[in-house]
Amino acid sequence: MQNKHHFRRHTKAPQLAIDQLNPEPQPAWPDVHTLRRLFILGLVVALIALAGCRTEADIQKDVDALVRKTLDNMVFVEGGSFMMGDFRDPESGLYHTWGADSKPAHKVTLDSYHIGKYEVTWGEFDLYTEANGIPRVLWEDWTYDEVWRTPPYAAGVNWQGARDYCLWLVKLTGLPFDLPTEAQWEYAARSRGQLVPFATDNGKMEPGRNYYPAQTATPYPPGSWPPNPLGLYDMSGNQNEWVLDWYDEHYYSHSPNKNPSGPQTGTKKIKRGGSFLESPEGANVFVRQETDDFERAYSSIGFRCAINSPRLKP
Repeated sequence: MQNKHHFRRHTKAPQLAIDQLNPEPQPAWPDVHTLRRLFILGLVVALIALAGCRTEADIQKDVDALVRKTLDNMVFVEGGSFMMGDFRDPESGLYHTWGADSKPAHKVTLDSYHIGKYEVTWGEFDLYTEANGIPRVLWEDWTYDEVWRTPPYAAGVNWQGARDYCLWLVKLTGLPFDLPTEAQWEYAARSRGQLVPFATDNGKMEPGRNYYPAQTATPYPPGSWPPNPLGLYDMSGNQNEWVLDWYDEHYYSHSPNKNPSGPQTGTKKIKRGGSFLESPEGANVFVRQETDDFERAYSSIGFRCAINSPRLKP
């Protein structure tokens, strides 16, 4: 929020009459936007300086701990078949979504895999950038009063940054990490394909109990609300999540049955699960949100990784 107060420059009393008649021009104070940029620049310099104080051994120790934590927080998802897409509510006979791209419901069969229990946090993502000599991510609209850009909160990064993080874990573990496919994401969000519209503990949206309160326009640290029956947190709400697939509005009409992973190419990527900036309806597990602005980082779009294997050993 911009500061609307005017700054006043305090000067000493003039010593000569000529100073009163011909005062020297006073330098203008920088506007709020300039001050914000200077603050961010100073923060970046400080972070770089702090990073430079850490030894390779310190960083490697933290990376090893991150790998252990990541594997401990992977949830096994037994493969199977389910009807992917928006099914009609059995009581009302109505669809849960307006969009045509979430229909028709179609049979999909998936192999067993693992998926992250939580969204990847800033603490984890910043360690990745530090270990690889990559500049830290700062949003263009970031301001100093947003605490969400701190280690406990979910990282808001672009699609490539999200995927690169998961592929980095491949190098560290030898396991087939990647972003989940859209089918893997929905199957897990629906606790292996249950007929529920929300990825909450009971499949319903109950603000203040299993979902953040209404009128809340800020994120929460991952895991702040109850998980779905499979043990996954925040797959409805908190942050939209990147998936692997390119977007095709009509993909559900010709999707392969076995392990679909989206079109080979495209111009848009898909985000799933809704975010703190949207109405609860956006957290519906069927909603497919596409964007062609996937090279830009947003505070409202994060991710979690999957392992395309039923085993947690190479």
